[in-house]
Amino acid sequence: MSRFLKKLTHKYEFLKLELEETVEESEGYSQKWAQLFGRYFAEKESEFWVNEDTGELRKDLPEEEKEKKPPKPKKLKDLYKKLSKHTHPDKGGDEEDFNEVKDSYEKEDLINLISLAGRFGVDFEIEDDDQELIEKSCINLESQIKSTKETLSWAYFTGDKGKKKAVISMMEHQLNITVDPKDIPEELL
Repeated sequence: MSRFLKKLTHKYEFLKLELEETVEESEGYSQKWAQLFGRYFAEKESEFWVNEDTGELRKDLPEEEKEKKPPKPKKLKDLYKKLSKHTHPDKGGDEEDFNEVKDSYEKEDLINLISLAGRFGVDFEIEDDDQELIEKSCINLESQIKSTKETLSWAYFTGDKGKKKAVISMMEHQLNITVDPKDIPEELL
């Protein structure tokens, strides 16, 4: 294994752990958020995102920020096909393994597919021109971490007193509501 691939594999494993930790923390914040302000969103049944630059709340990402899905690289398709033959439930494989392969393919996570290939004894060669695709696996994890941290609940619970007040103010303005003072923590009044 090349030194480059070893370094990226370590970075990838670190990012997977960081994403797992961030998601757990975010879920805790979401529960607390729902207790504090959930009733204001109940009829909306929506998740809102904060634009860090403008402070704007959004239900959905703007059209220009939504990812357009280009075709998958040939290297990824080839490895996916090989792994599918070993993991597909109709071919004697395990459904959980197949879903992991499919999820990694959808996310263009070449590092995880390479790891799965090793686990299932599927031959696959890494070439120098695969560097960009391998790096993309880490970039995708970094992107997931970033988007998890862009929610209102994350902004509120990781912010200082001023940030918390700003989040409440943005929520009131964007939703055209007034938060009942009894729902606002005493330290913010």
